[in-house]
Amino acid sequence: MSSGSECRQNQNQEQEKGRESKVAAPSLAQAVAAPARTPEVVIREFYKWYVHALNQEKDPLTGERPVMRKYVTARLIAAIDRMAKGPDGLDGDYFIDAQDWDKEWEKNITVSNVVIKTTVATAKVALSGPQMSRHLQLTLKQEAGTWKVDRVKGLDN
Repeated sequence: MSSGSECRQNQNQEQEKGRESKVAAPSLAQAVAAPARTPEVVIREFYKWYVHALNQEKDPLTGERPVMRKYVTARLIAAIDRMAKGPDGLDGDYFIDAQDWDKEWEKNITVSNVVIKTTVATAKVALSGPQMSRHLQLTLKQEAGTWKVDRVKGLDN
């Protein structure tokens, strides 16, 4: 009699496992429809990585080109390359609109006023630290379905 009870118990456990796996796994439609990273998330990730690279005494634009391409449009990278090779070069860091930075910016990134219009987004960014702060206006564009930085304008000048 106990073997019949054990058999029913095993069947019940198998049915429960089957239900668990069905509930836990998202459908293909749900996975495909998952939203891409928002402009705000992209900006925060970008500046956290970018300032961290500066803090490590790396040049993110030249030494970290594959990561840069993840966050910045091909158009902007080409434009910065042209500016750097021009007669005046770059007068400061394009992405922070300054020659110096505060190491604490890596941990103090505020994104506000995000406006999305189809495939273009704008946002204000504040990089804050005890030594100095910067305020920027960013324009992002979708490139291959991913939000990427396409323009940075300093607001402190």
